[in-house]
Amino acid sequence: MTNASTMPTTIADTTGLGLEAPDSAAAILRNTDRILPLIASEADAIEQAACLTDRAAAAMRGAGVFQMAFPASRGGVEMTLEQQVEVTARVAAVDASAGWNVGVLNATGYYAGRLGDEAYAELYPSRDMPTAGAFHPRGRADIVPGGYLVSGQWGWGSGSYTAEHIIGGAEVYRDGTPVRGADGAIVHRGFWLPLDAVEIAHDWQVLGVRGSGSTSFAIREPAFVPAHHSFDREAPDRADGDPLDKAVQVSHFALTGVALGIARHAVELAGDFVRGRLKGADALKVDAATRQALGEAMSEVDFAFAGVREVARRTDEVLFRPGAGLTTVQRTRMVAANAMAARSMKRAVDLASEISSAAVILDKNPMQRVVRDSHGALAHAGSRRTHFGAMAAAALAPGASFTLPSDPAWARSFA
Repeated sequence: MTNASTMPTTIADTTGLGLEAPDSAAAILRNTDRILPLIASEADAIEQAACLTDRAAAAMRGAGVFQMAFPASRGGVEMTLEQQVEVTARVAAVDASAGWNVGVLNATGYYAGRLGDEAYAELYPSRDMPTAGAFHPRGRADIVPGGYLVSGQWGWGSGSYTAEHIIGGAEVYRDGTPVRGADGAIVHRGFWLPLDAVEIAHDWQVLGVRGSGSTSFAIREPAFVPAHHSFDREAPDRADGDPLDKAVQVSHFALTGVALGIARHAVELAGDFVRGRLKGADALKVDAATRQALGEAMSEVDFAFAGVREVARRTDEVLFRPGAGLTTVQRTRMVAANAMAARSMKRAVDLASEISSAAVILDKNPMQRVVRDSHGALAHAGSRRTHFGAMAAAALAPGASFTLPSDPAWARSFA
């Protein structure tokens, strides 16, 4: 196993891409479009390396796609959820693994926003400090003078190879006894781990989304972490906090864009395949079953994008309204939107695969990777159908609304 301190900490020159300084949402969106050809050209190498290539990482860092969630109070861009999902989806429509890195490393700003002024200055002298994090299985943090001794083994560390910082979640102990919060649960905190103590397992060999770099990592011997280099992973909602720091569930909503991007990619490949068969002939020359399947796949993508964008937009209305906080139904709807996007992705990819016929099994067929990536995305915890049950349970509370248009907090935007 290799020590994390051997990871590259510098980025290559991106001048040739014509990127703007990532100081606004508009600039990052424009930069995203400019790096897409490079991401497409690196897709094979990204999959083979099981992480972002140096060229792809440099372009993405230069574009600012890992900086979208830094709070405005820290001088950050503080892009809306709708914009964050859009950037992730655009990248994922070219390469799902690159899009996954955007969705995960985009949480850098959320993590940084939890720090006090001193720790922020120490850990983030620049916003170009991609931060990976894994919170399961939970490690252990023993309270000592000035901080904690942290150890553990974590899985699913997406983006770790590109990260400048790695966070690990750990349960807190004092004198060998678990420290419990007001709800009786063991306190769970996130810790900026000392890189010289982190061992990378290089164990990310998977079916799809291979280039996400979601390797396991560990700290074998307890390592010291200053108290101010940690945050409460289960923090309660803060209606008076920075917009993107009002609820923990907000931090990974951008990952929803991965499912959207994969679905879009599948439909575009299927459409191109059918066009190739036409050879300039009238579309009615295509058999009715193929036309119907393509139309269904197109509609799945259209409605998935529209639904996710609307949930994001309505959630943004609450988050960016001073003093406003999300209701339980609104929080669970964010998570359910990701699960629903995954369902739409599966249907779209299945239809697109059917259209592409037997050639989809060939390694040289680009649809094969899309199929594998869709399975990888479906394996993620955020895609589980149980999230629909959580949303229903929240809606069954007295006075809660069952659907988005009946939510009083959101319905007034149409008044």
